[in-house]
Amino acid sequence: MKKFIRTCLLFAGVAIIGAVLLQRVVDYGLKKMTNHTSTQTSIAQLLSDTLNADILIMGNSRALCSYNPAIIEQETDMRTWNISVSGQPFGISHFRYQLYTQHNKKPKLLIINIDNNELEMIENGFGREEYYPYFSDSTVRSYLDIYGFTWKDFYIPMYKYFGDYKLIGYGLMSSVGMYPFPAQQHYHGFYNCDLPFDGETLRSVLRDNKLDTACCEEAAIQLLDEFLEELRQQHVEVIFCYAPQYQELYQRLQLADCMVAYRQLSDKYAIPILDYSSVPWANDSSYFYNANHINLLGSKLFSTQLARDIDSRCR
Repeated sequence: MKKFIRTCLLFAGVAIIGAVLLQRVVDYGLKKMTNHTSTQTSIAQLLSDTLNADILIMGNSRALCSYNPAIIEQETDMRTWNISVSGQPFGISHFRYQLYTQHNKKPKLLIINIDNNELEMIENGFGREEYYPYFSDSTVRSYLDIYGFTWKDFYIPMYKYFGDYKLIGYGLMSSVGMYPFPAQQHYHGFYNCDLPFDGETLRSVLRDNKLDTACCEEAAIQLLDEFLEELRQQHVEVIFCYAPQYQELYQRLQLADCMVAYRQLSDKYAIPILDYSSVPWANDSSYFYNANHINLLGSKLFSTQLARDIDSRCR
């Protein structure tokens, strides 16, 4: 019996040590693979001290592909970085801002993209795997309850990767310099989407005669309110900005409640709202890659106009 127990303990010890070593290798590989998978500012970049922007942009995927730092820098002569994240509401944008300020200087100007999807709390685990290699960072861990992580993910080796065998494979490959994806090219967090218009989503909305109700959750509004108070105390200037949307879609959105919340916060903190939702070219599909997102051509036009509008504020 004692021999059996010793054998079991030995086997368990070897398994735990093996799992710990495997997790370290996979974590290391996924960190190395960041530039080959990410179309946005990576966690590794946010945790570095190399960004240090004068103008910082935060928001969801519409912000990611709309605000072109190269154009804004050219017009304002101010270092600009886009830390927006695809498919995520304000709670995650706020999280990424905290990661940024942990190692980088405060921006002079923070542009917060506003739209029909920003004021909601996360309801799924989309994008959670991006944080797997960074569980040791205290700021990362302090926010991970948003994604529903538990103590098992933190303390049981390889538990966080359970069932995600492709991710394990990617980490192992990249740990030895074999990257499964080509490197992504983006400047200061901007997603360069140089694609023609795809109107399938819009056609679906029109075909089903849908009206899209904007998300406006009280928890997200409260979090934004607290964040704006923090920025006021830090003397960081803030601008709310509504990036262009294709007009046929924009006219289907029920935005009233959402915009009331933004205007109330705008009044409370004296924050200007720059609304580009109905720019003259918003009905021209050549500037969009789908009804919700502008393409590279649209980003150049929009970012030039935005930069000229805000230039005097930053001096």
